[in-house]
Amino acid sequence: MSSIEKGHGVARILRRPLITLLDHSEQFPLTLLIAPAGSGKSTLLHHWESLFPTRRIVRLALDERDNDPPRFFRRLAEALRSALPGFDITWYDPFLREFRPSGSSIAEPLIDAFDQVEGDLHLVLDDFQYIDAPSIIDVFTTLLDDAPARLHLVLATRNYPGFPLTRIKLADKLLVIDSHDLKVTAEEVHHLNMGLGGPALSAENAAHIIAMTEGWLTGVKIALLAALESGPEALQGFSGTQVEVVEYFGHVVLKGLPESLRNLFLQSSIFEHFDGALCDEVLQRSQSALLLEEVAERELFMLPAEGRRGWFRYHALLHDFLQNRLKIEQPEMLEPLHRRAAQYFLANDEQEQALMHAERSGDTDLFTRTLERCFDEWIRYGHFGEILKWSDRLRDELIHGNFDLAAPLICGLTLSRRFHHARYYLDELKLSPEVESSGRYADAYTCTFLELHLQLFQHDTDFFQDADLELLLQSSGHRDIRAFSLAMIAYYHLQHARLDLALQLASQARTVLQKLGHHFLASYAGLIIALCHRQNNCLVEAMQCVEAPFEETPRLSPSWTLWATGKLVILYEQNRLDEARLLCEELLPLVNVASATEVITTVYLTLSRLQHHFGDFVSARRLLDKLSNILKLGNYERFVSQVAHESMRQAVEMGDEARIASLAEQYQLAEVVRQSAENVPTYSERRERYGLAAVYWLTFQSQLPEAERLLETLISELNRAGIRNRALVSEANLLILKFRDESGPERMSALKGLLARYELYNFSRSIFDEAPGLSQLFRDACQSGLLRPPEAYLERFQSIINQDHAPATTPTDPRLVLTNRELEIFNCLLRGLANAEISRLTGTSLTTTKWHLKNIYNKLGVSNRTEAVLTMSPNLSFTP
Repeated sequence: MSSIEKGHGVARILRRPLITLLDHSEQFPLTLLIAPAGSGKSTLLHHWESLFPTRRIVRLALDERDNDPPRFFRRLAEALRSALPGFDITWYDPFLREFRPSGSSIAEPLIDAFDQVEGDLHLVLDDFQYIDAPSIIDVFTTLLDDAPARLHLVLATRNYPGFPLTRIKLADKLLVIDSHDLKVTAEEVHHLNMGLGGPALSAENAAHIIAMTEGWLTGVKIALLAALESGPEALQGFSGTQVEVVEYFGHVVLKGLPESLRNLFLQSSIFEHFDGALCDEVLQRSQSALLLEEVAERELFMLPAEGRRGWFRYHALLHDFLQNRLKIEQPEMLEPLHRRAAQYFLANDEQEQALMHAERSGDTDLFTRTLERCFDEWIRYGHFGEILKWSDRLRDELIHGNFDLAAPLICGLTLSRRFHHARYYLDELKLSPEVESSGRYADAYTCTFLELHLQLFQHDTDFFQDADLELLLQSSGHRDIRAFSLAMIAYYHLQHARLDLALQLASQARTVLQKLGHHFLASYAGLIIALCHRQNNCLVEAMQCVEAPFEETPRLSPSWTLWATGKLVILYEQNRLDEARLLCEELLPLVNVASATEVITTVYLTLSRLQHHFGDFVSARRLLDKLSNILKLGNYERFVSQVAHESMRQAVEMGDEARIASLAEQYQLAEVVRQSAENVPTYSERRERYGLAAVYWLTFQSQLPEAERLLETLISELNRAGIRNRALVSEANLLILKFRDESGPERMSALKGLLARYELYNFSRSIFDEAPGLSQLFRDACQSGLLRPPEAYLERFQSIINQDHAPATTPTDPRLVLTNRELEIFNCLLRGLANAEISRLTGTSLTTTKWHLKNIYNKLGVSNRTEAVLTMSPNLSFTP
């Protein structure tokens, strides 16, 4: 039975038989809701969702922009994470455009994540007809091949999707609701007519409407509005084919309108969304808001814009129709309308809309000025992704000699690791004529700054000598360039562990940048300050630095990711691991190709370590592998050394002999050990991280004297550099190695000496993680009474100091229940390999690999690969 629901001035029919049909989607892996535009698909989905509020439904409305794979998967990750707070999003890869991974490399970990969701889940993607990117289609093809039984995918679309459906149809796993099912019935025509306020319809007229429109909901509505305007006789001449229905907009919407209202319709079609103030300014009229309300009440296919109170949009078909009519009837208005629209949106900080209209105006000078304003705004707030997007559309002649375009463009490209593009534009800028005095970035030292900026981020620690940096500060009188330079040099000194100098310069830079309105770079300087405090083990000061900005900065602002990264580091060091993991998972979809490498590396490494700590070894390995690929975009040996260090730490903790050997070869740790005997005058984090990875490797191989010698070398270098928190890591490792065979008193005495030198509060979480065995030593010291930590420290680190020693349930030993072939595949599983990689390495088809995996899960009494990995004792390692 259908009924009328009224809301927002729009009468809509609730179509209960269709909702009942859609409710059968719970019995199918895939439901296709396929019909032309205007058939009521979205309305049906809304009603279905509202009638079943307890059902778990994640709904994502798509548009043309979502055919970009990074954007599509980011929005999907955010939607799933928002609806399912515990959902594992480590499958998400923000660097799809750079690396173009296979569909299976994304789909398989995504399937694992869905496997861990309890109960049924409906994933609804509305307007899927916009999606045809091969990488997205590949993911859904793989997903549908092996989707968990509890996952139900619902796609609303105007045409069939690009993935194969034959197997799904043959397996009776596909529910199709098409335009035939969506046809309006005679009863629904009567109800809709009543809702629109029309006179009673005869049975003959209702039947005629259905015949002419072929039951198409929008066509029915057009016909009923025509009858309301001109009487029932208008129905007799109504044509129901789709082309004629679209043409009919000219009669139903425009014909008979007053000239003022007709112009409002035609000219407002240049907008995607609009309100009264926008129409008044751009269309040069008054009281547009009242007219818009009147139009909305007349049901002339004007719809409220979602999330923007008082704003409207046209039905897509009407929008196209009106734009075409405007070009035919008023072509002379297009340029001035777009020009005024660009100026309006720019004044209201809607840069994307401003640029779109400036480009469509055909006015090159306006477009260039708008670009300059937008680029300056985006560099101030860290929206480098917007700069990258528009840089691909710029002609070289627009940039040549224009410092106000080129300077922010080169900075944005550099900070987004597009080094070759940045180099191209910088070389072009150097060939430009002599810099004139006009322009924000027109300064004789702009090119010098941009050169140093590019060198710093492209070559990491292999950078120019300090004299060049000081020369830049002394020579440039330009406020912006000097402030940028302060932040850049502070970061350089942080890289080289000159923490006092880095802290001083970063504090100066933050103050100046805030005054100049460079909010993102001011936040970057704030992150440098927090990292300096962290390196000095001043965690209270570090948290005080980031806490207020983290709370006050909007979440979608790039500055928020900087403050959140700073807070993440401190939460982890304070052993607040649950909070750190939640913040990491919130950050992961937000870091992308336009994010700072420092942020990307910190988020990925921290989340990997947390995932490993909580037993999700597959996700931990996956994150490290992704980070390794990301770092291939530049010369990032410092960050690569951090990945090597963490990868080896995790492998040793798991006792994975094969992975340990592979990592030692990959990072040439034997050469690291050989070079460690060389006297190096200055500290290098790269050398330290590779050195610790080599120590773990040597210890695992029982080459303990060599490991001790390497640790002593590292301690000497760290002490010379004054980096106490990192020296503590190496000293703790050395203590554990040296006193491994000593009796209790000697070990306790050595620990007491270490505590005397470094003080208890310097023993943060990373010290315990990076010095295997230190946790047990602390527990022994507490139990013996040698160590009596203050209550605040006990409370913060109770998971380490007061660890419960209750015996864990012994997992099934895979070697006792699995065949040799299954053991081979299981070993690949432990290495974090995707199904496609397992198939390639073992010489089996993908289908056979999946069949073996299901047998493995059954024998081990688990339901997915994560649980299977957890059956392995950390000390159990085997080679089938």
